[in-house]
Amino acid sequence: MKVPFQRTINAVLAASALLAGWWAFRWAGLVLAVTVMAFWSILQFNRASRQLRNVADRPKGMVDSVVTLQSKLAHGMTMADVLAISNSLGQRVNERGNDWLWRDSYGNQIVVSLRRGFVERWSATRTDGQNTPTASRPAAAQDAVRSVDHSPIAAAA
Repeated sequence: MKVPFQRTINAVLAASALLAGWWAFRWAGLVLAVTVMAFWSILQFNRASRQLRNVADRPKGMVDSVVTLQSKLAHGMTMADVLAISNSLGQRVNERGNDWLWRDSYGNQIVVSLRRGFVERWSATRTDGQNTPTASRPAAAQDAVRSVDHSPIAAAA
């Protein structure tokens, strides 16, 4: 669901709740509708702050497995969905863009590109072979890197 359409639906639902409250119970119904909307907003804020508190305990930009993260990604996911499956805050690739980077202990990495808050594409770079996570790898293992791009343009080709 796109952001402008979602905002329109939210505005229509809020207006209809206010009108239904006024029509059914006059001022008491209007107060009830405002109270329910305030309670819903508090629940959403609590959910977002709990999710940020959970991912703040992990190292920034580190995931257990890039391959697992890549298999769970889908077009149209929000950043909150990506944080829920990665359990880590990503590292911003550049200052002005919406590209976020995650790595694992094997040297694999994934860059997720967001547009208007939704996942547009992602690109994973994986090392081939069964290498152990070490500080330095042999030269042959450094050359054995492949890149996988999941953009709508690459999927159409």
